[in-house]
Amino acid sequence: MKTAEYFIKKLGLEKHPEGGFYKRIYQSDEVISKDKLPERYNSDRFYSTSIYYLLNGNDVSKFHRLKSDEIWHYYFGSPAIIHIIDDLGNYSLKKLGPNLEKSENFQVIIPKNSCFAAEVVEKNSFVIVGCTVSPGFDFEDFRLASKDELLKKYSEHVNLIKKFSD
Repeated sequence: MKTAEYFIKKLGLEKHPEGGFYKRIYQSDEVISKDKLPERYNSDRFYSTSIYYLLNGNDVSKFHRLKSDEIWHYYFGSPAIIHIIDDLGNYSLKKLGPNLEKSENFQVIIPKNSCFAAEVVEKNSFVIVGCTVSPGFDFEDFRLASKDELLKKYSEHVNLIKKFSD
């Protein structure tokens, strides 16, 4: 049986600031110049980027936001739950996994500027996903949300915020 440690080593994954492990596996050969992008971007971006991302059992992906849309693709392991709070404070729960009859999906789209976090459903397991971002991901666009900031803005989601932020 393959473990999370097997995949971390085999795929060369490193720790990610939001939690879990990752490795960039693709970035397009072409770049969109800053002057052709919306004002929210401060520099040029690749057309698209993708990573492998692994969450282990009790680990979580902490609340964070990106300036671009992100698509999570299910690959292997436990299903995962993605918690999304949009800019207006509306909450949605998306299930990522292979069990279509249990309302899981192979792909989940996280809209730009949404605050989102994720967790593994089966705590004694792990999940491997792919994350595709377009325009491409740059750490300049990544913002880990603080608990205080989230509580001020989305106080109706206090339990989620306490679980998925520092």
